[in-house]
Amino acid sequence: MSCFLVAGLGNPGVKYQNTRHNAGFLVLDFLAQALQFSFTFNKQFNAQIASITLDSHKIFFLKPHTFMNCSGECIAPFARYFDILEMLVVHDELDISFGSMRFKCGGSSGGHNGLKSIDKVMGNEYLRLRFGIGRSATQEVVEYVLSDFSPKEQEELDVLFAHAKEAIMSFCYMACSGESSAQILSRLQNNFTLKAR
Repeated sequence: MSCFLVAGLGNPGVKYQNTRHNAGFLVLDFLAQALQFSFTFNKQFNAQIASITLDSHKIFFLKPHTFMNCSGECIAPFARYFDILEMLVVHDELDISFGSMRFKCGGSSGGHNGLKSIDKVMGNEYLRLRFGIGRSATQEVVEYVLSDFSPKEQEELDVLFAHAKEAIMSFCYMACSGESSAQILSRLQNNFTLKAR
């Protein structure tokens, strides 16, 4: 049975639950609710983990509990243990405006500490769903990413999460059908890139 992984980045704990930096966690929580599966904490990997079976393949969903800056310390051992063939990482992206979504494979972490941690232990050749959160004109970066989405933004989140869910499921089906990273990336970019209205 081939195994694939969708990892959402964020920080554990109620304090960070609805912050912009937790977009990856929030997307996976929306997905779990929509597909009616639940996460269970796994002590070995220090992560919340869920899985589904798709066309006799296993899809894992993972939320690291290492805190953002150490995400790779959880994801890398998990990927090795289950011999993950293809991985999609869902994360917040400062350099993309809120309401936008883009896809990427490889390249720079763009200063994102969660991606830096993964790159350090796994390299950077993995697919990414970049969930735009934009930048603040008044707040420092750390303060901004660790603050909650604004009330206006919160009104739009369900639509954005639903779009991300469709993209993730498309990734899952393409990965299970044996498409290459390049093919998957091209289709995700063509079908699911979202520009803020």
